[in-house]
Amino acid sequence: MKKNFIKGQIAFNNVTAKEVHRRLSEKYGRTDTLQNFTLKLNRQTFKYDEILQIADVLGYEIIWKEKS
Repeated sequence: MKKNFIKGQIAFNNVTAKEVHRRLSEKYGRTDTLQNFTLKLNRQTFKYDEILQIADVLGYEIIWKEKS
């Protein structure tokens, strides 16, 4: 994945990391702190399921497609 892709998607959707964190907490009951979320964002250390959740709260889905 391109470096800072998730940060770019957050910015592209005109929301803040704080807002994404709030949405994740509301929808998925996540209990991590905003500071922890921001550290993961800066270090790019999200687990795959967390990336799926972030995509979801931003209004996206991740699709696996076989190469042609």
